[in-house]
Amino acid sequence: MGPCQGRMCQLSAIGICAHETKRSMSETGTTTARPPNPSVTLGALAGARHHPIRRTPMHYEHDAHGAVWMDMGEWKRPRFYQTPKCSEEKACVEEEYLAVRERVGLIDVSTLGKLDVKGRDCGKLLDKVYAGRLSDLRPGRVRYAVLCDEAGIMLDDGTVSRLADDHYFITTTTGNLEFVEQWLEWWLIGAGWDVHITNLTGGLAALNLAGPKARNVLAKLTSCELNTKAFSYMACQHGEVGGVHALLMRIGFVGETGWEIHFPAESGAYLWRALLEAGRDFDIRPFGVEAQRLLRLEKRHVIVGVDTDALTNPFEAGMGWVAKLDKEDFIGRAALLRLSGEEPHQRLAGFIMNEGSLPEDGAAILVNGKLVGRVTSARYSPLNRKAVGLAWIPPELTREGAEIDVRVGGRLARAHITQQAFYDPEGERLRM
Repeated sequence: MGPCQGRMCQLSAIGICAHETKRSMSETGTTTARPPNPSVTLGALAGARHHPIRRTPMHYEHDAHGAVWMDMGEWKRPRFYQTPKCSEEKACVEEEYLAVRERVGLIDVSTLGKLDVKGRDCGKLLDKVYAGRLSDLRPGRVRYAVLCDEAGIMLDDGTVSRLADDHYFITTTTGNLEFVEQWLEWWLIGAGWDVHITNLTGGLAALNLAGPKARNVLAKLTSCELNTKAFSYMACQHGEVGGVHALLMRIGFVGETGWEIHFPAESGAYLWRALLEAGRDFDIRPFGVEAQRLLRLEKRHVIVGVDTDALTNPFEAGMGWVAKLDKEDFIGRAALLRLSGEEPHQRLAGFIMNEGSLPEDGAAILVNGKLVGRVTSARYSPLNRKAVGLAWIPPELTREGAEIDVRVGGRLARAHITQQAFYDPEGERLRM
């Protein structure tokens, strides 16, 4: 009678047998019940929830600093850090934010996907799958890159560093590592190219040291020249940090001078402690995901999957510059070429609340009582002393100063559109 031993299929089976043998169901009778034949109580099935959890090499260091945890896919990440003087989230996040803007902060970014790509045809593969041109990237340089599908939809973004003529290092978003790796491998099949892809995510830890004093802190632990001429913005190089061999990339997701440091995972806790000790004189502070998201929002840096959805293309998001349409054929080129000549139905725009209201992510946007868009990200900005955010709205509303209504807690609050970044629109602090 199958796995149910007749508990679910017995009546139907008896009916079929009775029909085939030309007898009644009562004459046919039932089958012999075999274990497990009694019902199983829910209590017997209760127990621990066995969800996979991934921890970064610095996990217990975060615990020691008062981390309040959040789940990001399988990973545990510090949302913010409590201190003896601060336990409330809003106040803690603001302190972490100010540390990065005014002094220096340290965040664990080990959850980023890390792919090592080697071979003489690396440039061909990356030019094929990414919308930007990467084959002309000089060794020692880093470039932001976006992955699109055949319809021109944004799938993922990250940085691509060229370490040598035949060697690239790619970072992906936390949740899309497996997809990006499979995507690259898929398009490599049958191409006949000399390319080898290695997933280094589990073997490497990563830290982002950022803030006006980041250079002073890092200089205590490395012999690398860190001045702007020797180590410019969007450059990368290998070196030692605290005696640990590492790849240093000068990038700035949070909008300040900073270095992303990738190094062997077994040295994670050691280097975390070493950087905090080196930054003690500058009042360094670890910061979590909430402060990071506020910092990046002020720079209007888009998070794929948060500020975009399954239908977003680069032109709608104000990122058409990532697509090099003069390149030879690449995935999504035909669609992007068509989209580049069309007026998008919606655009991603920045807004500033006119008063103290803070809308939730996903809040509705109205104009003259009509629903016209939605908020993707919104946070209170200590710099602007008001809430700022990103939202999808019709193109005609994206002009500077245009006013919109945002639904906040059951009422409408007025906001105005701005086309510039909320902080350092010229990017001067990134290049200091």
